Amino acid sequence: MTPASTPSPGAAASAHPAADPPASAHSAGADRGASTGGSTRGADATSTGTGRTSATSTGGSTRGADAGAGTRSTSATSTSTATSARSTSVTATTARPPVRLAILLGLLAAAISAAGSWIPSFWGDEAASVMSAQRPLPSLFHMVGHIDAVHGLYYLGLHFWIDLFGASPFSTRLPSALAVGAMVAGVVLLVDRLGTRRLAVIAGIVAAVLPRVTSMGTESRSYAIGAALAVWSTWALVRIVTSRHRASRADWVVYGVLAGAGVGVFVYFGLIVGVHALLLLALARDARPAAAAGGAAHVPEGGAASIPAGGAAQHPEGGAARLREGGDVVRAWVATVVVALLAVSPIVVFSVAQRGQVSFLARRDTTSPRALLVELWFGDTRFAVVAWALVAVAVVALAAGLLHRARDGWSAALSVTPRGVLTVTALLLAFVPAVALLALNLAVPAFSGRYLSFSAPAVAILVAIGIDVLASRRTAVAALGVAVVVGLAAPVWLDQRGPYAKNATGWQELSALVGEHAVAGDALVFDESPKPSIEPRLALHTYPDGFEGLRDVTLKTPFVDADGWRDDVLTVPEAAAAGRFDDAPRVWFVEYVAADGSTSPKSGLRELLGDGYAEVGSWSTHRARLVELER
Repeated sequence: MTPASTPSPGAAASAHPAADPPASAHSAGADRGASTGGSTRGADATSTGTGRTSATSTGGSTRGADAGAGTRSTSATSTSTATSARSTSVTATTARPPVRLAILLGLLAAAISAAGSWIPSFWGDEAASVMSAQRPLPSLFHMVGHIDAVHGLYYLGLHFWIDLFGASPFSTRLPSALAVGAMVAGVVLLVDRLGTRRLAVIAGIVAAVLPRVTSMGTESRSYAIGAALAVWSTWALVRIVTSRHRASRADWVVYGVLAGAGVGVFVYFGLIVGVHALLLLALARDARPAAAAGGAAHVPEGGAASIPAGGAAQHPEGGAARLREGGDVVRAWVATVVVALLAVSPIVVFSVAQRGQVSFLARRDTTSPRALLVELWFGDTRFAVVAWALVAVAVVALAAGLLHRARDGWSAALSVTPRGVLTVTALLLAFVPAVALLALNLAVPAFSGRYLSFSAPAVAILVAIGIDVLASRRTAVAALGVAVVVGLAAPVWLDQRGPYAKNATGWQELSALVGEHAVAGDALVFDESPKPSIEPRLALHTYPDGFEGLRDVTLKTPFVDADGWRDDVLTVPEAAAAGRFDDAPRVWFVEYVAADGSTSPKSGLRELLGDGYAEVGSWSTHRARLVELER
């Protein structure tokens, strides 16, 4: 890009970060000059041949170093203003975005999540997804008018997916694995835009193996899709703000669709949109010191180019135009978000009205130290210790950089602090939603670790930044750090793919056991005493093959005709009074067995035994007992 005027001796030329930059020289293995401390972005290309280089069309200077002499421009040092002292005579451009690399790491992440995803049994939340999605559309719309509107858009998409690919565990979990792949690809592009190529690779790998990510990649729920939308909507906003061109209407439409879809898929995604407001305001402040210096922009030392609010190209009137365009971006963002939220407002309204369906959270300890520090994102104590240590390294490095540049003002210092903007972005995305949800939880039950799955990519970025800081320019050390993280994640990944990994249900084994012993025409009764997430009746709808031909004698209203997502059922005495057992000489009773081997006195077995049935056989499987009764 050609500056509006050729810089003269003693004056710093403006530098503008590129939005969709032209291809520029990028040697294999270059890491965009990842650095710590005050080193320049990209070593002297003439001496190392490893930095990304780009010359201005008029001045011929390189990014971060003088290509001919290998020395910095010192003209700005003659002024007393701190901002001018940080300006250099360069025009900032970047290499082409690593689309192929993003796709490759995205496919790898999808494969990691999909591998073995069919092994764990479904559990209650997934049963809600599968059963809701299998309803006829009128039945589905009726149901979300009473319950689960918060998941209605996901259920609708899964409905059409099941029509095409069936309702097997692998099929219904595959969209989540694919969403993880899309999420990781977005992480790579986002980090590459705000950080370095090497850091983008590290972040992509960490995001692919983070336990929260590999868990949601095996869930027939919307969490992975929400995480992907969080990354891509953030990328779309950052692309708008960092572009040297004025954002087009299409740019804002893309952002609005992504943000609106996120809220539609899971209403708590609105917390991410709130973070975008904070992020936009933080980035907009970068225009002020630049404007004070006559419109000069900064080139950070080891991080992304400074981020002018509005992403404006250079204007003859300098800083005033930059500030005006910063205001234009904020106004455009507000208008876009309003339209997006209006589009999904019916989902939001119904979700708020149905908030009582999560009242059960009041009876669970979802905010214990272990729940917050280990289970929230990391799943294992050893992994959590290492991950939190790396996050701390990232935060300390940010604080040190800001303190070192404190004379420039915090917003200007943020622009020239290595990885500064990226670290702040990740911190906001990771912790603002968590703090907001914890605060809300003080008033109403609202907190569950799964609800913050959309923050997992930001946590992965912070872990990656910690590795990058410790490694400095030593690629071998960075590789070792990544290997440690992958090694710690591997046992968690294996545990997540055990047959009883999801609430220890084991419904696939129960279905096989029933199919082995029962015959068509026999009566079937389920223990209805457990909580919905583990009740054995759900095996009937998630693994139906073993129950084919059996009579569900306590069924009152099938789930497809019920207001809720489950069957409405009769108690054993109610079914007996209705004559449901009159022509049932043999009954198969499925009883839930707790981890300590106990059973509930309210299971219904006592009533059956008191009604003339006798136990003639029983078979045990994981957390269930199949009892054969005859009269």
